[in-house]
Amino acid sequence: LVPLGDDAAVVRSPKGGLVLCCDPVVEGVHFLADTPLSLVGRKAVNRNLSDLAAMGAAARWLLCSVVAPKDFGRARLLKVLGGVRAAARAAGATVVGGDVAAAAGPLVVTISAVGEAPPQPLRRDALRIGDTLHVTGPLGGSIAGHHLRFRPALREGRWLAQQAGVRAAIDVSDGLLLDLQTMLAASGGYGAELASAAIPVRAAATRLSGGAVDRALERALRDGEDHCLLFSVQRGAALPKGGPLTQRARRPIGQVVAAPGITIVDGAERRRVEAAGFEHRIAP
Repeated sequence: LVPLGDDAAVVRSPKGGLVLCCDPVVEGVHFLADTPLSLVGRKAVNRNLSDLAAMGAAARWLLCSVVAPKDFGRARLLKVLGGVRAAARAAGATVVGGDVAAAAGPLVVTISAVGEAPPQPLRRDALRIGDTLHVTGPLGGSIAGHHLRFRPALREGRWLAQQAGVRAAIDVSDGLLLDLQTMLAASGGYGAELASAAIPVRAAATRLSGGAVDRALERALRDGEDHCLLFSVQRGAALPKGGPLTQRARRPIGQVVAAPGITIVDGAERRRVEAAGFEHRIAP
């Protein structure tokens, strides 16, 4: 029903659509060697649940694969798995299986998540000109601890998928600009205008920028691992009252336009920006 190229796949089953995704966390890439192991397990689960949230799905079942260094030890492994189970319980999901292997490389924890699809799953390729753009949470500075302790926006995603005026959504994992560009390209090559004053900046981004407003904004645009939802609302549509969204999430940060590219608008000043963020690159 939703093929390769979105936050998750949606497939048919006899009792309705299932949403499927699979994502690893790798030592040295997604966490450091001294990260508490329960937080490693938690992050592995919540990265996947954020992808389910972007589709508007309800989390149901998880499989967990751990590839650990040969001298890792059972006690440390149990701390990882404790974090996995705690994150699953918090989301109402169940760990139903998996496997453990030993290797010479770094610790890698991979979660495969299965959720129940809403009648109309949210997609990243559904933007249209005139749509307003919104985010469910603040952005930037995730390295200060948010990247380990974020809460997947499952309630928000399920609620958004029920609203007729909501068109598209994506998990902000690689940075606002890069994930927005992914949506724009998937939707036909549109562009976007973002109002700098409307972009919610996490306090940690300001702190890491020494209080410099311009540098904090750049972090909000590019840092990544925010794991909130970027979503669009059809022009002229109003989100109903109630639900899990904050008032800040209801206010737009920008809009979709016909001309390709992303422009930051600050009063009378307009500047084009490169869609850069966190990218995993594999050498050719």
